[in-house]
Amino acid sequence: MIRELYARGILTMEMLHTIARENVTMYDILAILLFIIRKNMYASPAPRPIQNQILTTINADIKDLKRDMLTLKNDMNRIQNETEWRSEARSQGLWNDCIFNHI
Repeated sequence: MIRELYARGILTMEMLHTIARENVTMYDILAILLFIIRKNMYASPAPRPIQNQILTTINADIKDLKRDMLTLKNDMNRIQNETEWRSEARSQGLWNDCIFNHI
């Protein structure tokens, strides 16, 4: 089609050169804009510090839970030991002596 227009004299070399130069310039500008947009679109806003903050918070919560569980286990062991001691003291008749001595 372009050859036919050129052969008829409707299109001249100057016109083709002007069109090509303008199009190349437009394609260059478009390519640069797309590159910038793509670069900015895929750039992440540094999610790692947020993840580190979350992990730090979770680690602190886990430490607190472990400490609370250890406290509960110690309390359960203390109560169990006291219960066993009282049961043993009752069976030996020492429980009444201890109660009366403290009163």
